[in-house]
Amino acid sequence: MRSEPTSRAPGPLAGRGFTLVEMMIVTVVIGIIAAFAYPSYRQHVQRSQAVAATRALADARAAMEQFYLNGGSYVGGPCNTATTVESFTVKCVAAPTISSYTISATGSGVTAGFVYTIDHHGRERSTALPADWGTTPASCWVLKPGRSC
Repeated sequence: MRSEPTSRAPGPLAGRGFTLVEMMIVTVVIGIIAAFAYPSYRQHVQRSQAVAATRALADARAAMEQFYLNGGSYVGGPCNTATTVESFTVKCVAAPTISSYTISATGSGVTAGFVYTIDHHGRERSTALPADWGTTPASCWVLKPGRSC
């Protein structure tokens, strides 16, 4: 007795699938969308982390002022200890003196190229910005690309 191979009758799913060309077109479309979306997403991350860094600078300034009120000097204040906020390192630029200090937030990783500072007078400065954010202004924190004071 000879057995014959069984064959299935074509059903509703027979002959369906994707061709290689269709898969390549979908891949190209996804690549184009990602090419436009990634820079926007990156700037969004940079902006949110810059806001967190400037908030941390304001908090560090408040801590330094409280330290001064308690001891009459900024020497040995809390900004001597570096802290990390998002991708920023917040610390004193130099050792605080009896009457002055400057605290900086320096970016790394996605925020490399950003440096924000605040001093004992409350002067807020963007001392360095990435090239695609524009030029560094003299007296404010730039939190959006292309903006100035």
